[in-house]
Amino acid sequence: MKSKIFITFFILLSSICLPSVLAQTAGSLDSAVTRAKDARKMAGDFEANTYFPGEWETAEKQYNEAVLLAKKPGDEAVSAYNKAADSFEKLSELTVLLYAQAREDEIMALRGYLIDLGARETFYEYLLEADKAALLAFSKFEDKDYYPARDSAAFALNKFNVLDTAFNAWLLRVELKERGFQGYEPENFETGDETLVDAMDAYMKDDLRTAQEKAEKALSLYNLVLSNAWVNYAELRSSLAEGERLAALDMKTNIAAREFFGMADSENKTALDLMEAKQYEDAAKMFIDAEAMFVIASMATLEKRRTAAAAIKNANEKIQESEKLARAAGYSLREF
Repeated sequence: MKSKIFITFFILLSSICLPSVLAQTAGSLDSAVTRAKDARKMAGDFEANTYFPGEWETAEKQYNEAVLLAKKPGDEAVSAYNKAADSFEKLSELTVLLYAQAREDEIMALRGYLIDLGARETFYEYLLEADKAALLAFSKFEDKDYYPARDSAAFALNKFNVLDTAFNAWLLRVELKERGFQGYEPENFETGDETLVDAMDAYMKDDLRTAQEKAEKALSLYNLVLSNAWVNYAELRSSLAEGERLAALDMKTNIAAREFFGMADSENKTALDLMEAKQYEDAAKMFIDAEAMFVIASMATLEKRRTAAAAIKNANEKIQESEKLARAAGYSLREF
């Protein structure tokens, strides 16, 4: 009778305790799974697989083993998930530092490049905005506010990338103005100016996608102006060089200053070949050199003629002087 009562009591106790134990086990497993997933995600988000591929592979293996164990009865899965979480968390601690340093290096390299080009003087206000974004990202990394820090760093780098495109467009505009090329494509040049202004307005409003699109369009328009200008400019320089060549031929410089004329003619022919190959910038520069050499050849010819004329004049003067002396002595050169 007593054994029956004991068995009945044991069954009742088991029916009360077992669900509680199972619930605790399930709760521990859920907690371990969540921890492992979060740690794995963070390590992946900060590129641990790139910085520490071997350690990442080990942690992944531990995680996959935990997933398999979770399908079987027992509490081995909890330990396995926690082990995987430990590995991913250690990876994250190392990776975040390297990730933050890499973003800082990228930002500082691009910033240094822009400053070397002169952005600090011309684009000071815009550069200051990018600097503020970068400093915010760096401070968040120091505060271990990692995800906001990552987003802030990406935003700062994006700002510098927009500035890179916009400032290169600006430099191209400066080149066009200095060369006087804006007059070859006035409409495209003006549209480029308007587009660049729109790009920087969007930049100051943190609409970086629009800013990048506008800056790229402005850069494209300025490049179009430059490209077409070089075509026209090369044709102009070709005409001027040919004019000097014909003038030199009229003066017989190909005979009187053969060496200079030969150099000029050679450069002129090379420039014509470059024109044919549509290398207009190089052709224009070569035509300028050829034109200068034709002028030098002509000047050399004139100098030779001037020297020759002076020599003839000097000879005649000496002959006349000799005749005077001869007459004074009672002789005439014509008698000899």
